[in-house]
This record gives sequence, structure tokens and C-alpha cells, in this order.
Amino acid sequence: MCGIAGFWNKNNHKAELNRLVTMRDSMFHRGPDAGGEYLDEDVAFGHRRLSILDLSPGANQPFLSPCGNYVLLFNGEIFNYQDFYPELKSKGYQFRTTSDTEVLLFLLMEHGMKVLPRLNGFFAFAFWERENRKMTLVKDRYGVKPLFWAETSEGLAFASEPKAFFAWGMDKKINTSNLDELFFYRHVSGENTVFEGVNRMLPGHYQVWTDGVKLEKTVRWYHLGEESAGFPQIADPKTWYEETFLDAVRLRMISDVPVGTMLSGGLDSSSILYAQHHLGYKGLSSWNLKFPGFEKDESHLASRLSSDYGIEYNGHEFVGENLADLLSESIRVNDEPLMHFTDGVLLGLSKKAKQKVTVLLTGEGADEVMAGYVRHKVFGNAMRYELLKLLRYVPEKWLKQERLKKMQRYLSVNNPDFQLLSNANELYLSDFKKLGLESLNLLPEYRVKMLEEAKQFFPNNRLRQLLYLELHTHLCSLNDKNDRTTMGASIECREPFLDYRLVTGITSLPDSYFSTSGKGKWLSMNTIGKKLPDYIQNHEKIGLAIPWGNYFLENPVFRDHLESMHQSPLFQMGWLVYLDVKKIVSDFKADPIRNYPIMRLLFFNSYWYKTVFTSS
Repeated sequence: MCGIAGFWNKNNHKAELNRLVTMRDSMFHRGPDAGGEYLDEDVAFGHRRLSILDLSPGANQPFLSPCGNYVLLFNGEIFNYQDFYPELKSKGYQFRTTSDTEVLLFLLMEHGMKVLPRLNGFFAFAFWERENRKMTLVKDRYGVKPLFWAETSEGLAFASEPKAFFAWGMDKKINTSNLDELFFYRHVSGENTVFEGVNRMLPGHYQVWTDGVKLEKTVRWYHLGEESAGFPQIADPKTWYEETFLDAVRLRMISDVPVGTMLSGGLDSSSILYAQHHLGYKGLSSWNLKFPGFEKDESHLASRLSSDYGIEYNGHEFVGENLADLLSESIRVNDEPLMHFTDGVLLGLSKKAKQKVTVLLTGEGADEVMAGYVRHKVFGNAMRYELLKLLRYVPEKWLKQERLKKMQRYLSVNNPDFQLLSNANELYLSDFKKLGLESLNLLPEYRVKMLEEAKQFFPNNRLRQLLYLELHTHLCSLNDKNDRTTMGASIECREPFLDYRLVTGITSLPDSYFSTSGKGKWLSMNTIGKKLPDYIQNHEKIGLAIPWGNYFLENPVFRDHLESMHQSPLFQMGWLVYLDVKKIVSDFKADPIRNYPIMRLLFFNSYWYKTVFTSS
């Protein structure tokens, strides 16, 4: 697990070492154990290493082939790398390390990009072929590992984080054309980012750049729809799921450094802890966020489960000035605006965990793959959907629960496609209309494209379409969050539920395996879930929730920002100038519960702007 950065100058201009080092070391947190560089005339590769497999200096990068013709710059892990030793050794390859980097380099030399479907792991890498003067940039199936790129008149640059481009010399500017999507969906999807000129590599894609710094082609090497459609029929899904999940955890325990688990007390992370215990691993630790006095605090569950399995429990809370500092730090680490609002506390927990471990397993991805969110229930049953639509005709004053009021606003647009697109939203079209904003571009090209693709593979099931869409959109934002909040503390985060065998196999199953009754996640609940203690099985699904509404009003740092945020230059950009931010703040103070969603959105984005553009 590392940070990678590099560039290829146009017009044969020689690559400058100082420029590369500045770019690379802007991401020092991603790899404090070693820094390496490689220059080849107009090409420069920089690497920051977080040592996980083969801790020796011999495994440092950039990694050169014995012949000197190939160079690999690699971020990630190939969990099944040991499976390739017999094949490669039979072909005459000789190994001088026990790292997966060397295995990947030899596989690329032998097979080129055709080997990608055989890799089980997460990765983003650059592969340089010196004689052919060809560079290939590659990203894993689900975008777990980040990779950004930019092309200017000077050349091509790529990096694990956007901040590296600004260290390279690009101006830091907001792409105002993406503000519509950012504020409505909370995340800029596809190749776009909030920064002008900075592009995100799409999951499951690679690019080939040739001499003259020309983009020869972009290839989609992994296609979830096609792969799941061609997946061998699973005769016994429950047995298959349990065996595959346990093997996914086993693979993600491969490490030469200590491994812990980020434990919430919910089904997903508890399943991972069960698997580790069941497989007989020792010396484990769990890491949990505590919110004493908050009704959604689940630390008692995490502590009890850890004790039952004989695993060391570590619970931590983050409040006051510490929370404000962590929020600012998480923004600087992430670069782009925060979407999930848990980044600061997760960064804080990762910092605590770093004192004992360098790898953390997490349950991220299970909800998107198996329909585990409460909001998925809207499309889980056709009759329920028709009944919920009647909420449109109920006077709001008759609805006492905030969830029903939210559902009414969500369903106010009588268009199922648009409902699918906005299912993960906190604010809906009716909310924006109340703000006087009715002409925004709320149909981003990439989201619409993925929805149309979902309809192609699941033409008769809205829930399946939603899951497919979210695997290409919402999940990417979660992966960004996990990567930055853990790598910000120099920790590698691994997600067993995103093992490609699980994702592709589950997606290939019939609709009957996607029931949203109860907690959803039918396969998980009816296999591993049944082996968990009753207090985990029967606990209501909550998800990580933070009482930000209280913090905005009670934390002095946040209260100061709340009172002055109307002065943010962000609200002078594009359509944001039409917002009456002072009134929104006043309404929030008068009714913090009702006006919390819009307040949270504006607060975090203006706090992001202050941190990224105006803080020293």
C-alpha cells in the first residue's frame, strides 16, 4: 500500500527530479517507510512506500525488471500473488523478494494486461515499457485504490491524490460546472472531480499512453454486468457464499505487519471478526468509535463481541477541539469535499490503531452488493413501493416521523429512474425547489449511463438496477473515504466484501436472493449472520451516525464557522450566489432537526473550501 505519482513531459523536455520529489512527498502520509524515484529522460516515477509485504529495502519501488526495460509503480495488494509462483518459476523468472510487486511486474512482462482478470486484490499502478516508450495506467475493479490523472500543455501527470497535481504545478481551481452534481448528489461521479483539470480513473479501466504523450486507448477491462452474466451458475448459493467469504477474509489476512479490524458492532464488521476467529487467527485487535450518551452508540456491542471472541477491544471517542482538528486534517487528506461526514472520526480512529497495527479490515461494500440500506427497501417490494407513493398525497403536518417526511420529499418526483439516481441523497428535488433552485443539471452523464447499463442487465427489477448503479457511483465515494481516512494515518484498509468473486457471484444470483426484509443482506444474514451472537443478530441496523447537528451549535470552533459561513467565497460561485445562507443558518438554529440536511451540506462544503483554499 503506497502513494504513487509521476509525469511524462511533452516536447521531450527532461524530467526534473525536484519537481517529482515535491509531487511525491505531498503524499508522505501514504508511505512513510521509504521514498523512491525513477527518471528516464522525459518520464518520472515517484513512490512513497507503506511496507506491508516483504519489509526489506529490496521491495522498495519503483520496481525495475532485471533487464531494465520495464518499470512498475504500484499501489495496492495482490492477495493471491503466491498462486503465481509455480507458473512464473517454470518460465524461468527468478525472484529476489517475497513481495507481490515483483510478482505483478513479472506477470505484466509475461502476459501484459491480459493478466488483470486473474488478479485478486485492489490496485492502481503505472507500467512503463522503456523500449516501446509506452505507459499504461491501471485501476482495480471497484475503484478501491485511487488513481487520478491530468493532461496539460506540459504533459501527462498521474497520482494517488489530487494534491500531488498542485505540487506538480497545476493551479488549484474549482470546476464550477460540477457544483450541481456535488451539491445534489454530494459526490462528483465518473471521471470528473471538483477540481478543474483533474480526472479520476474509472474503476476497472486502463489507459495506454504512447510516445509523444498521446492517449492511444482507454479499455474497460472489467465489466460487472458482462462478468456476472457469464458467471458459472451457483448450485448452492448459501454454501458458496460462506466458503467464498471466509476465503476472502483469509486472503486479506496475508501480511508481514499486524492486522486489526474496524468494528462497528453491526452485521458486516462482526462477520469479519467471526471469520478471523473461526479461521484461528491470533493476536487480533478491534477498533471501535464510541459516542457516550448518544442513542446510536454501538460500542457496547463491539466490546462484548470482541470479548466473546477473545480479541483485544479498543474503543475511542473524539469530541471538542480534537474533533475540529480531525475534520480539518481529514479534509486536507481527502482533497475533495467530504460526502459521508464520518471522515474525521475515522481518521482519528486510524491514528489510534496505527500505534498497534498497519492493516485494518472493514465491512464496507456489503450494503451496496447485497441491499443492506434502509433506503433500499423502497424498491424491495412492488406493493410496498405503491403504498409509499401514496405519501405524496398526505399533508406534511400529518406525518410525525422525520423518516416519513423525508420519504415524502423523495417520492415527490413521480419518476422511478430519477428516484433511483437520487436514492442515496440527503436532499431531494423538492428541497432545492424550496431554495429557489430549479434549473440545476441533475442528470450527470456518467450516472445516467450507469443506470441505463443497469436496466440493460436487470430490465425488470428496480432494486437490482439500484444496486448496480450504486456499485459504480456511491461505492466509489465510500472507497475514497476509506482510502483517505486510513492512509491519512499510514494504514492500509482492506474490504473482504469487495473480493471480486463475491461481488460478481452475488450479482449473478436470481432476484430471490435480494430480499430487503429485516436488515436486508439476505445471503449474509442467512449464513454467517446466523452464527453471530443473538445480540448482534437482533440489534437494529444503525450505521455510523454522528450528532453533527449538536456539534454545530455546541462546539465553539464549529459554532464560529456556522455564524460566519455566509461570507465564504464558495457561495459566490455559480448558482450558489442565489442561496440566502444567513436565512438557512437562522432556520437551522430555530429548528435543528428539520433543517439539518441542508445545514450539514452547506456547512461541510464551506468548511472544506476554507480548509483547502484559504487556510495556511
